[in-house]
Amino acid sequence: MNTAITFPPAAPTLKLVRGSANPPSEKWAATLAEERRRLLEDQEALREREANLRDYESRLRALQADIEAGRAAPPVTTRSTAAPFVRPASKAPFADGAALQAAWEKFHRARQLLEAEQAHLRDERTVLHDQKAEVKEREAAVGLRETRVAEREHLIVAATASSHSDEPIAGERTLSAVTRLTRAPFDMARSVFGGKK
Repeated sequence: MNTAITFPPAAPTLKLVRGSANPPSEKWAATLAEERRRLLEDQEALREREANLRDYESRLRALQADIEAGRAAPPVTTRSTAAPFVRPASKAPFADGAALQAAWEKFHRARQLLEAEQAHLRDERTVLHDQKAEVKEREAAVGLRETRVAEREHLIVAATASSHSDEPIAGERTLSAVTRLTRAPFDMARSVFGGKK
């Protein structure tokens, strides 16, 4: 199919027709030497290209044989599809499968720990929200109790003040508001138990 091109091993000789019997000058000798060197370089480059083309042709033939062998193989009956571009094993990022598996296990464990922490945080937020609501309810209840106690104290003060104003005692001077407030519980106890002043 391809015919091999062979070049003679010796360098070709350059034949020049000399117009005169005078020997060529040094300028011509340098030019001839330069041309010989270029020819030799070109010849070597052509030999390298030929060798490369032969190698490439052999690789193509091997690839063509693999493709034809693949066409002749029976079709795969399973539904799994192969990856269109499979990396060679030498270019895999993790050559050690055990190290990769250990790294995945660490990743999954870290993910589980993160999810557990998120669940705890969510539970703590719920409990805190419930506690805040309970504190607000207690504050409202305490405020209501304080208003009731204040109203009762006001009624007691009013009741004791009216009872003292109804029965003025001779020789007793008028009492101040603070004195009446401090005496009110005792006066009430006396009235309940029937004691005298």
